[in-house]
Amino acid sequence: MPSVQTIEQKLNAWLHLLIDVGGADLHLKNNSAIRARVKSEIVLLSQEQIDTKTMESLVQLLTGNRYDDFILNKEFDGAYGLDEKYRFRVNINMHLGGYAIAMRLIPYAIQTIEALNLPSALHKLTQLRRGLVLVTGTTGSGKSTTLASLIEEINQNYPRHIITIEDPVEYVHHDALSIVEQRELGLHTSSFSRALRAAMREDPDIIVVGEIRDFATAESILQAVNTGHLVFSTVHTLDARETVDRLIGIFPSEEQNRVRATLAGTLEAVIAQRLIRGISGNMIPAVEMMFKSPQIQELIRTKRDNEIPDALEKEGISFDSISFNRALFDLTLAEKITEEQAYQYASSPADLKLMFTMSTAYE
Repeated sequence: MPSVQTIEQKLNAWLHLLIDVGGADLHLKNNSAIRARVKSEIVLLSQEQIDTKTMESLVQLLTGNRYDDFILNKEFDGAYGLDEKYRFRVNINMHLGGYAIAMRLIPYAIQTIEALNLPSALHKLTQLRRGLVLVTGTTGSGKSTTLASLIEEINQNYPRHIITIEDPVEYVHHDALSIVEQRELGLHTSSFSRALRAAMREDPDIIVVGEIRDFATAESILQAVNTGHLVFSTVHTLDARETVDRLIGIFPSEEQNRVRATLAGTLEAVIAQRLIRGISGNMIPAVEMMFKSPQIQELIRTKRDNEIPDALEKEGISFDSISFNRALFDLTLAEKITEEQAYQYASSPADLKLMFTMSTAYE
């Protein structure tokens, strides 16, 4: 079996190649060539085939002292550092052909809201003192990057105590005006919900939960916001309406009215995003923003979630909210994406078509 050093050198060479081609994810599997995701597409990175022994050595290197846990649970989430300049989120799983490894690039430098081409309205989220902020989207939509940008802006500009609970720790924050303590699931705590309960006794101003996955985590988050904390988290949902439905749906039916009342009072914003390969070839974020307003509060409280998209259309000027369709429409007019791409990513292609038709009619 190759030595750990040799395996580490091989892995580092592949990761450097990924960075050189501007890739986001490295994909490795038994008896397969090395592939990467570059600007949303899977491409061949190297013709080199990874044999079973090499793959086993890679798994041992990346899991370290958690190797036995991986063999027991057959899944692993962790992180890997490269040259003190880059970090990678690591996922390892077992499948029909053996092992599969996915490594996502996480630059050490945390970009600003402007550098990420995100709406400037997001800055007001960094000034909040309490409530719940959810950043949502599918895998690869940039949720973690957006969340890290918000937290780093707080860190640089406000004297706060920030506790993060992540699986794994991705972007690393260094104390500036804030104190930042980052905890990783499996290394520093056994569960999101347990860490949340502990965090509330540690004098935090802000708690960041990597992801809402289950009832226990969701309930702990609601307890935290009800006691006056500011909580940021992510959810794997497509838009604001689905996010509200998903979060309420985690709870038993007899609890859902209580949850609705809590969300109506404490949900400050849902930021949903999709990354689109723009006309320039760069990845462009399309962002739906639902900010707290009397109308949004009423819709959540009275189970009228289906009216949320229409409310977002009406509240852009007063509350900075914007629907996905409106965001896509604006990106098209700015010639950052094509009209065909706008329809492809639209929540309601029919409504978007009406926007374009009306826009043409008034020209």
